[in-house]
Amino acid sequence: MKGKLKLFDLISIGVGSIIGAGIFSMLMSGMAMTGRSIGLALVFAMAITLLQSVRSLFMSSMFALDGGLYAQQALILPPIFTGITAIIFVVSNFSFSVFGISIAQYLAQLIPALAPYTTPIGVIILTLFFLMTVRGIGFLAKIQNIMIVLMYAALVLFIVFGLAKGGSAEAAATPYFAAGPMGFMMAVAIMSFTCNGATNVINLSADCANPKRDIPTAFLLSGGIAALIYFLLGHVAAGVVPFEQAGSSTLGSVAQQIMPAGLYVFFVVGGAIFALATSLLGGISAISAPIVAGAEDGWLPKSLTKRTQNGCPWVFMLVMYLVAAIPAIFSFSLDTIVSFILVPGMFVNIVTVCLSFKLPHKYPEAWANCGLHCPYWLYCLLLVLSMLASLITAVFSLLGLDAVGLIGNLVITVFLFGFSYWRLKSGKVQIHSVDSVKQEQ
Repeated sequence: MKGKLKLFDLISIGVGSIIGAGIFSMLMSGMAMTGRSIGLALVFAMAITLLQSVRSLFMSSMFALDGGLYAQQALILPPIFTGITAIIFVVSNFSFSVFGISIAQYLAQLIPALAPYTTPIGVIILTLFFLMTVRGIGFLAKIQNIMIVLMYAALVLFIVFGLAKGGSAEAAATPYFAAGPMGFMMAVAIMSFTCNGATNVINLSADCANPKRDIPTAFLLSGGIAALIYFLLGHVAAGVVPFEQAGSSTLGSVAQQIMPAGLYVFFVVGGAIFALATSLLGGISAISAPIVAGAEDGWLPKSLTKRTQNGCPWVFMLVMYLVAAIPAIFSFSLDTIVSFILVPGMFVNIVTVCLSFKLPHKYPEAWANCGLHCPYWLYCLLLVLSMLASLITAVFSLLGLDAVGLIGNLVITVFLFGFSYWRLKSGKVQIHSVDSVKQEQ
């Protein structure tokens, strides 16, 4: 048990993974769509995001799988879809490239002399964070815990000063649901992108002291804590900034209006910068388990599975560091590539949820001992709600894609099916990541 992650560690990683740059950059955009009801939109967005992961939540309470989300998929899906899942996990983590640069840009706001050096500073920050992985998951959790406590303090100060100062008369005149039901739903859709991250804890089963109990608990508590913080942030911001000015405002400009200068600096560091840092650390903490499991099963090169004495998959981490650092160095973004997995990701998710209805019957003993055990009809209802939540997000996400995005999604979908089929035919794929579950049955 020594060195294993406890419940508080998992909650820190979960909350830190959720509260990132998204809320600081997108809150006012959401407020411009719905006015003072932005706090409600954030809570609704969090509920939808958590519903999308109902199947993973139940599986975490039924099985302790070292391969995290990938192994959960492998337990349910036909092999060709499992291969697609392995590649999707790789592509989805390309977005690490933006974290270091974003932190450097916030530092440059506080120290203007750093502005010409944001790129090298961003690369140095990425390097330091990836080097931390050499010390193991326990060390990352300690750093995460320190930063998450300071982030809580910064956000609480923002909320306290905002509530104490009270809102402006102009902002108070803004009605709830200012742009009607459609505006509210658009705000929910866009804010749902700031609510992801809690699933990172599901990938930490191998490093958890009591995964079947602590991972589902941490998942739900992380979402609940983040939802409360988001609601209060939205409530304060909507009370200060009039609806007409929301589109041209930022959370930082709101903080400048309600906080003393010294505390505003602390808000930028402890709030914005540490939110980015905890999201990056949370992602790094959880990134290796599903992808290394995919490599061990044969979908990816076996060299990615090489580990140090303390269990760190150093080859994989080196590759992911280069993937994150190279775009930062040459100032190009891989966000477009990440958006190309939207359609295949949705397709795999629909198949996974449909097959999840059979889980209680396929694994009756695991279902009987599930920490989240409930009547089968309720489980089915939650899965239906999960599919509806995924559909809401998917429709609004697809509406936001341009022609390049749609074509890219089509090309990537065809490639993923072709690649998975080729690997299966090569005979190199042997799915061992779920052997522990099958041996228990």
